Amino acid sequence: MKKYSYLLALLLFVGLSSAYAQGGQGGRRQQMDPEKVAKQRADMWQEEFGLSDEQHEKVQAVLVKNIEETQEKMQSLRGSGDRAAMQKGMEEVRESLEKELKTIFTETQWTAYEKWKKENPPMQRRRGGGGQ
Repeated sequence: MKKYSYLLALLLFVGLSSAYAQGGQGGRRQQMDPEKVAKQRADMWQEEFGLSDEQHEKVQAVLVKNIEETQEKMQSLRGSGDRAAMQKGMEEVRESLEKELKTIFTETQWTAYEKWKKENPPMQRRRGGGGQ
């Protein structure tokens, strides 16, 4: 379960990072709107896992909250340089997200979600391993 939470958070972080990297003017990058990111993810999951409209709304709200918490944690811990504290903070956010999603998804949807996480590893895990 801890491994899955870690993978989900990395996936979320990669999504936020890529959104952050694509934005900005004059060399300063802007963070993507949490509402927009959450809606895209909830839309994808609705199609992927067959979420009802009610579940979709709940998932979207949970994702907005999670993205905002993630951004706040990253900003507050980034300057400290304490990698262990950053990892612990992100793990707490991941666990919170997983706990809330599990209360929204049906058992079948949760199983499909966990399978999806295994089949879609975060991009960070794919980096740096090849070429030499």
